[in-house]
Amino acid sequence: MIYVPDLTVKSALEFSKEIHNCFLEEGEVFDFSKVHNCDPFPMLVVSSSIRQRRNESDVKKCVAKNCNNSYAEHMRFYTAIGIKHGKGFDENYGNQRYLPITKLDIKELREQGATNLERIQEVIVSKSNLMANVLSQGNSSYKKWLSYALTEIMRNIPEHSNAKEIWYCAQYWPSFDLVELAILDEGIGIRESLLSNIAYESLISTDKEALKYALKPGISRTFVPGRSNSSMDEWANSGYGLYMVSRTCAALGGSFIILSGDAAMKVDEDGIKEYPQNCYLKGTAIQIRVRLSQMAKYEDVVQKILSEGEKEAKEGKKTIKSASKSTKHILGY
Repeated sequence: MIYVPDLTVKSALEFSKEIHNCFLEEGEVFDFSKVHNCDPFPMLVVSSSIRQRRNESDVKKCVAKNCNNSYAEHMRFYTAIGIKHGKGFDENYGNQRYLPITKLDIKELREQGATNLERIQEVIVSKSNLMANVLSQGNSSYKKWLSYALTEIMRNIPEHSNAKEIWYCAQYWPSFDLVELAILDEGIGIRESLLSNIAYESLISTDKEALKYALKPGISRTFVPGRSNSSMDEWANSGYGLYMVSRTCAALGGSFIILSGDAAMKVDEDGIKEYPQNCYLKGTAIQIRVRLSQMAKYEDVVQKILSEGEKEAKEGKKTIKSASKSTKHILGY
């Protein structure tokens, strides 16, 4: 029997490593009696970890015990694992305080774009705007930034991850003045994506090193040595997405977590910290947390962060020196 832990960040990271080292048998029993807390990021990490392990072990059927958490049912946590319990993906719902676990098929997004003569990035912008409308609580500054953050994170998935799906969910807690959004893919991960560019081969050998570089401005697998790396293409990737989103979360009283492979890092007002827990995820998972009360400072904060990022990138040797046109356009520059 496998006991699924309470869904906190610490326990989710530990569980992701534990189950990665397990061999599951047909009819494996999962006990959910310890599940009380259900934050978005841990829900995505744990459900993905179980789902991936089931696929790798070729387990068609498992047994679920003590699925008594009604919030987890409503947020599709059990369904995301592959257990027929609670709300299903075919039910369309959500409100201004939450978005349940949802998966977007990347092939379908591309087909939708082709039908409307749009690129997949434009389809993702539309999806991001809809999600921002739900969670923005009438705060125009937050809506603008959230749409940007969602676009930057989600567009990385079809551009770099080779994943088939985008997974996300979100929750707003008015009493804590806090919004959390989680996004996950089951693709090749940050390290393999960056190492597809030979410019980074001598700099990156571990997932931890890959995450450190990915959080810097101007780091992108599309970087080409010896070129200006500027592009007339509005959607050309410039490597500023993770940097801008993570630093803005920290500057506005929130935090940013990224997990990929066997490394996880957190960015908040105290800087960048590595999680000490052993963890593992095939792909990448991101947690974005912001405080709505801080969004009045949004425009000044992002302008300062972007300016600092481009200055730092200009001093680097393997960086793209300027943020993309789409990044500046979405941010209002």
